[in-house]
Amino acid sequence: MVYQAIIQTPVGKLGISTFDRLLTRIDFLTEDKSLIAPKGKTLNHIVNQLIHYFQYPNFKFNIPYQLQGTPFQKKVWQTLSKLSPKKTISYGTLAKKLNTGARAIGNACRVNPLPILIPCHRVVAQRDLGGYKGQEISIKKWLLKHEFYSTEF
Repeated sequence: MVYQAIIQTPVGKLGISTFDRLLTRIDFLTEDKSLIAPKGKTLNHIVNQLIHYFQYPNFKFNIPYQLQGTPFQKKVWQTLSKLSPKKTISYGTLAKKLNTGARAIGNACRVNPLPILIPCHRVVAQRDLGGYKGQEISIKKWLLKHEFYSTEF
């Protein structure tokens, strides 16, 4: 994957990809990746908004983006993008709402190309937090704690 910017955040390094002034991907990267400073108005705008989110958990993103995925995945991501901070939904509840199965919801969350912006971290399991993009669950815990101002995760 080619990134136009790689930034350091409280949850680790994020790789940012764009195409024609639209955000296309945000990836969680390993710490061995070198930082790449954002260049240009579009990338600076994206990075500034991400920085604001990490400072202010109720920050509302205003980033133009382009999603690539199946119609079903896009439907899940569109529904998730309407979830507000301090609000979670279970995989099962979201599955019922979209007339599908909880595993299908989990799979769509796992391949979400814009984590944080499209808050798949707000989808939780019935009895625990569930997974997070096949990543270390600590990222999901941090994001939820950040948004809820709670120490109980």
